[in-house]
Amino acid sequence: MIGFATPWVLGGLALAAIPILLHLFARREPSTVDFPAVQYLTNTARVHQHRLSLRHLLLLLVRTLLIIALVLAAAGPTLPGRGSMNHAPAAMVLVFDNSVSSGVTEDGVPVLEALREAARHVLDRASTEDAVWVLAADGIARRGTPSELRQMLDSLTPLAARLDLGDAVSRAREVLSGEDRPGEVVLVSDLQSSALGPASGSGPLTVARPGSQAVMNVGLAAIDAGTQPWISSMGQVTLAAEGDSGQRRAVSVRLERVTSGTTGTQSPTQPQGQGLVESGGALGLPMRASGGGGWHRLVIALAPDELRLDDTREIAVRIAPPARVVWDTADAFLDAAVRVLIDGRRLERWAGAGERVTLGTLGRGGGASIVFPPADPARAGALNRSLSARGIPWRYGTLTEVSGVTDSTDLLGSHRIRRRHDLQASGPERGVLARVDGTPWLVRSGRVVLLGSRLDTSWTDLPLSAPFVPFVDALANRLVSGDLALLDAAPGDRVLLPDAVDAVAFGDARYRVEGGASFTSWEPGIHFLLQGEDTVGALNVNPDPRESHLGRASDRMVRELWPEAVVVPLQRAGEMAFTAGARTDLRGPLLWLALALGLTEAFLAMGHRRRGT
Repeated sequence: MIGFATPWVLGGLALAAIPILLHLFARREPSTVDFPAVQYLTNTARVHQHRLSLRHLLLLLVRTLLIIALVLAAAGPTLPGRGSMNHAPAAMVLVFDNSVSSGVTEDGVPVLEALREAARHVLDRASTEDAVWVLAADGIARRGTPSELRQMLDSLTPLAARLDLGDAVSRAREVLSGEDRPGEVVLVSDLQSSALGPASGSGPLTVARPGSQAVMNVGLAAIDAGTQPWISSMGQVTLAAEGDSGQRRAVSVRLERVTSGTTGTQSPTQPQGQGLVESGGALGLPMRASGGGGWHRLVIALAPDELRLDDTREIAVRIAPPARVVWDTADAFLDAAVRVLIDGRRLERWAGAGERVTLGTLGRGGGASIVFPPADPARAGALNRSLSARGIPWRYGTLTEVSGVTDSTDLLGSHRIRRRHDLQASGPERGVLARVDGTPWLVRSGRVVLLGSRLDTSWTDLPLSAPFVPFVDALANRLVSGDLALLDAAPGDRVLLPDAVDAVAFGDARYRVEGGASFTSWEPGIHFLLQGEDTVGALNVNPDPRESHLGRASDRMVRELWPEAVVVPLQRAGEMAFTAGARTDLRGPLLWLALALGLTEAFLAMGHRRRGT
């Protein structure tokens, strides 16, 4: 079906009536009377006039067609095309999959290079009149001229991020939705089955994929370093692998002490643990750190295979002595949890020497304290005065007996809170660690941690839950010492940072952030969370384990998810570009026709003038 780039120009077809009107006016002649003497001459003139009339009709037809051809050319007519080089101006989003799996090597050649070559052929079909974008694994659609996008394409390397292909197609269609010209999406990918997902929107879609089978692969999926901090430099590491079933890989583990703050400098160490791990399985290894407490980098590496980006993972581990605590033994649930932790050597009873952590009340002398609200609400005022004297900008407010739920954090999942005091800040709400229905419930200021509820079943169901003892452990060994968060994410994930964090350090780089805001990193590795110059946590960024499954989706799977898709080999990517949504431009043929009509009109007009009228 014919379409027009500027259909409003078709109103100019009315100009084609001008030659017809001029012809009709020219035919108006006065009536004549023939005398017998001139009748012979009249018959001769009639034959000549008949020839002239035929020439007039030809001129009328040629001039009318000339005007019609020029108006149609100006309107930009198009027909469904086959991707010829003279296609009409079109819009296209090239989705280029440079995710983790594109870094695999097949028969000695990186898959990324095959994908890049196919993408180059697609851009070769684009002209400067086309609107073209390239959307890579970072999810950003970048527009440019074909030459600019080719340069960008040549600079791309495998990104340590996962690309959800369905989401990428959806984003590409959103980009095209604002265009008034024909548009299409071209996806160039290794087509991992684990990357496929439903796509929103509609429109032409070409999927270019490799024809070969994916290589076998095993990658690290997760590391569990157990409860942190590690006590007495001892810990248990459990690692898991993903990939093709039945495949095994040698694995080594080492623990490196961060010796220069958070700049990434570490003391050199040899592997401290080795073993074999099978895809879909797990391996546990005991670890002992040397060099004292502090932050350490736990690095686990598989024996290298064809995909290197998923062979290494690292997380932060903090090592510290157990907290020495004093607590109210009359508080039954707290007393039971503390005794379990002492038996497990996670806590020590304070014996009158060294620093102590007071559990349940505000300790004397400025020591570290984990404060619960008083059992008698009438005593909240005295507690608030003591907090003010210590310079703590938080107060216990009104007692609320409306049931609520804690938000889920890395410290604590969702738990029912039946009674709570509103925690009120005298300034900005800094140091909030958990909330209930949007209001602060767990906060930290300096070496004091405040809870809005007592750890009793009349206040919350937390004491009867499995996370209760680990929560008390975290309060005494982590939160009160300033270790606020140990977070895990994949490259490109958005992570919500604790309120107290004002910077993120990665290697030698430092990024200023706003407390409580989200943070995204595309670089794998350990990102230390800072409050001023103090390290208060870590964000471990490692590849998504789904990227280790290299198996490719079948054409049938693709068409079931994306019914509009046309699946072709990589070699045909360029051939299919600008065929689904673009159209062949008819302006060129119409302009050539107008030129031919103009020459014909000139020839007829010259002959007409030579013979006279």
